Amino acid sequence: MAANLLVATYLYGGNVKRKLIAGISSLALIMGALSAATPAHAAVIKLPLADWPACAAVPTSLYCIDSVVVTNASGARTTLQYVISGQAPKAETVGTGEVFAPLARVQNNKVKDNAWWMPASQREVMVNPAKQVLDLTSLFGTVNHPEQGAKYDPKTKTYDINKSLESYSYPTDCWDQATSTNVKKPFNECFKGSVAFVVDNEVKFFWFMPTAKDAADQVARIKASTFVDLSKLAESQERPKIESTYDAAAGTFSATEPMFIPMWLARGAQENGWTIVGQPTGVPIVKTEPDVDTSTATTELAPANADAIGASVEAGKALLGRWTHANWAGLGLNALGYDGLYVKSAALGEYQRSWLMADVLPVVVDKDNKVALAGQPGNNKYAINLDADLTVSLKLRIGEMIPGVTFAIATGVTMKTQRTQDFNTVTLSGSPVTVPLAAKTAECKGEDGVAKANVRQLQLISLSQNDDQSGFGVEGTSGNMFVGSNGVCELSTPVWNEEDKIFSWRVAAPHFAPDGVTVNRGFYKAVIPTSDAKLLWGLTNPNDAASALEISLETEESGATKAFTKAISVKNGNIIIDIAGFEYSRPKLKIGIKAGYKPSKATAKKSTISCVQGKSLKKITSTNPVCPSGYKKK
Repeated sequence: MAANLLVATYLYGGNVKRKLIAGISSLALIMGALSAATPAHAAVIKLPLADWPACAAVPTSLYCIDSVVVTNASGARTTLQYVISGQAPKAETVGTGEVFAPLARVQNNKVKDNAWWMPASQREVMVNPAKQVLDLTSLFGTVNHPEQGAKYDPKTKTYDINKSLESYSYPTDCWDQATSTNVKKPFNECFKGSVAFVVDNEVKFFWFMPTAKDAADQVARIKASTFVDLSKLAESQERPKIESTYDAAAGTFSATEPMFIPMWLARGAQENGWTIVGQPTGVPIVKTEPDVDTSTATTELAPANADAIGASVEAGKALLGRWTHANWAGLGLNALGYDGLYVKSAALGEYQRSWLMADVLPVVVDKDNKVALAGQPGNNKYAINLDADLTVSLKLRIGEMIPGVTFAIATGVTMKTQRTQDFNTVTLSGSPVTVPLAAKTAECKGEDGVAKANVRQLQLISLSQNDDQSGFGVEGTSGNMFVGSNGVCELSTPVWNEEDKIFSWRVAAPHFAPDGVTVNRGFYKAVIPTSDAKLLWGLTNPNDAASALEISLETEESGATKAFTKAISVKNGNIIIDIAGFEYSRPKLKIGIKAGYKPSKATAKKSTISCVQGKSLKKITSTNPVCPSGYKKK
């Protein structure tokens, strides 16, 4: 392997209201401002307006769709591949090149690094307890420095194959920390240190380091650590969290988070044919095709599930491609008559360039694999229902954008944001929810509005908190706050009143379903990280949430509260507020801290440590356990 790739492995191994129209379903949204504060890390966020491509096709892109994963009702996960219109999906095959997967570096059973990406040959060495890690800096630049594959003779203390002196003057790609770019330099100007990995007296590979100190530090770090191959975990697109606990006996970690693929690795996979564990193979280069409106077309469709349940589908708007699988039907993903998913991800609009929208749309293909929206017969501008039994997970690269709050038009939602040295990502998983759609905003007011269609959809709208022109969010919040609802006719962000410590928002939808008789009912879910609740309300003990927070709902017409259910819970570091069963059209909801609230004392979590002195062993249990004098922590 080239020296510059080895170095890359080391370097990358660590870690106001506004009305607008959005999406094919023409959702009218009213956005409220959460706060006037602009974060100190503000930037000019300008998301691309054109539909974003698949990251595997454009690995250097800062704005793209990293992955789409679907999980069926039985829990089976399927990673989809992106296929451009006019092509069939390729069968998942093992690549012909190196197979890359990450390693975790563990010290004292705690994860210290979680993304040391390496090919299989290097991973085998790193996890081998018999490996030797040698600092060969003293031999660097001399005729005695070994080449990769060299054998060491313990008697003569020499290697049988040595690096030629001429090779030190060869130009190589050298990483410039100041500019974060590769520059061409002679090998011996780029590197001053050498670390060798040896098994059975054979040099398996090197890490050449910028300085001798870097080499010495790396040797000490590796000798003090154990390494865990994360191939299996990466297949689920997960990795362990930094400082999570590793259980060596079970081979598990106490906490995980979404995996991300560094740019250098994605680029290398495209150029060299490497396989990246956790990423689908066979993703073609994205082409630009005309955006032709085929809403009046009568194309004879041949959906893969034509004999499944006789689902009625009509071709709608032509689309650029689809996320699908070569065995889409065999995996039972065609139950409702569509052949894949199109993810319309882009800036929300020309005047909302720092706001992100992603819309998951069902698609069908004709006999030539041309992709179109899976439209409703006779009303093909509206999509058919997405499958409620599927959970869809979207992972998007979002450049420098840091989400302030995210709307999830879905149920069972989880959301995570990550910040990396290359780009930020947002991962949202959820199941589609039935949304009453209005032909015009007048249908969203009063008690007489009738929906044009009720369609099961999955969307997200994320507003940036770090845009210095339209920054959204309270400075210091995590970016993992999100809300969900099916009242998207007029859906506002939570409006924060600093003086009263109250969130208020409005949701709206036509009062009746398309039959003009059935009353549409709504839900609203807010997920607020406990760290954000502490910042906003002073809620120092999350367990107080159920008793400290107050929920109210008022109708626009009379101000009277109508029947609804509400629940507040605290799970996995989040305060979860569920409100459901209210009638549309335009209820106003509020969440605030109760008058006179005083925080209860949080119960400190105790832990146990083992302390040894000779053959004596003591276990100390406390909120902050410390070994007695003369004892050392085991």
